Amino acid sequence: MSNETTAGRSAPALPQTSADAATAESREVLAARVRVGAAARGLDAPSVGRRVERCENELKFTRSGGPAGEALVAGVELELAEWRRIAALLAGVSGTYRPAGDPVVAAAETALAAREEAARAAKQAAEEDRKARRHWALRRAHALLDLAQADRLDASVPVTADDPGAWPMLTGHNPMAVARIDGWMARALAGRSGALSDPAVRTAALAALPERVTSHAALLEALTTPHPGTCVSADELEFLGELARAAPEATVRLARWLAAPR
Repeated sequence: MSNETTAGRSAPALPQTSADAATAESREVLAARVRVGAAARGLDAPSVGRRVERCENELKFTRSGGPAGEALVAGVELELAEWRRIAALLAGVSGTYRPAGDPVVAAAETALAAREEAARAAKQAAEEDRKARRHWALRRAHALLDLAQADRLDASVPVTADDPGAWPMLTGHNPMAVARIDGWMARALAGRSGALSDPAVRTAALAALPERVTSHAALLEALTTPHPGTCVSADELEFLGELARAAPEATVRLARWLAAPR
């Protein structure tokens, strides 16, 4: 606080607030401190007192506003608490308030800046991760297409947990090759092979893959469940993929009917 115009006693020492304490507080509290501190810059005790009265009246009005006002009450309460804190600092002082000399506001500014920097870093990291995943998915899709077109995509090619992410990259490519890739994944889902032996991975795959693949897998599983250990030939049941692509919902209903106990 500035005492350049002070005729009486000097301003009392401001309470110290550690950076750790500010870091633990909510963003709303910190933002209210910075916002009110900026609004109070250069104000003397009487001026701050009038701001306290104005904020108290605003709080009463906001509380009487029903559900529409309830959402604003917390913010007004935070600002009122800060105005009262500054009023207490200026009590009996003829100087003016200077936020730069208030460690409470300084700690709030530092904590807010650190959080904003952390948020920017997290956003950047997420974007880099998204790009890396997309690049991997694109390369994996082309690798699967090459195998399918060479007629080498079979059970010897392991399914990975990230493979479902490659499906959006298959759009627009050779339909026959894509159909082979669909069948390869459907057989892996039905047989719970490779990474799909993990229930969590399989559940995530079922949620991410298109219905033509998941319905095909459901029908394969329903047909093989009565005969555990049966080896299903891709050529023998190739028509299932065609059925799943043509009518995925009907395929799922058929799979449920086959799996139902009788």
